[in-house]
Amino acid sequence: MLAIIGVVVGVAIPNLTRSIDNAKLKAATEQLAAVYQDARLRATQTNTPYQVLLSSATTAASSQVCVDLNGDGACGAGDPATAFPAQVSLSNVVPVALNATQLGFTPATIDQTLGIAWNGFGMPCQRSSSAAPCATVAGWVQYLQFQRSGGDVLYAAVAVSPTGRVKTWMYDPSGNGKWF
Repeated sequence: MLAIIGVVVGVAIPNLTRSIDNAKLKAATEQLAAVYQDARLRATQTNTPYQVLLSSATTAASSQVCVDLNGDGACGAGDPATAFPAQVSLSNVVPVALNATQLGFTPATIDQTLGIAWNGFGMPCQRSSSAAPCATVAGWVQYLQFQRSGGDVLYAAVAVSPTGRVKTWMYDPSGNGKWF
């Protein structure tokens, strides 16, 4: 009897931890989508471009994003910021990228060091500097990675269409690997 319980627990715990890790990654993905929506809403309300600045994880801190309210190109004390769990990083290195058929548009290659912005019409754009005008882009995809304690990596994405629609995606590595 105890052997059966041991086998059941041995099989269930890895599945449970994977489900918990998937939930953490999904939550981080939804947080990033919410920051994008917040910046878009602020931009349309004030007819002013707002950048979402991304910072990748370092050994000292986790990845974070902020909405640059004063347009100085940096996350300041008054800028709303969101930090992600230590296991989550913002990286565009994925086993299989989302393609134009899945997205409904061809994503632009953006310079992540400049951040991503929304113009006063709520359209995605990017600035070459904090003082430069916001040039419209064809939409983009930001990928997130969750580093599991066992060494494998889970992936998610937030896509922004050329019209400003924000959608979250999760990657299923089982089978032939699909985004859903």
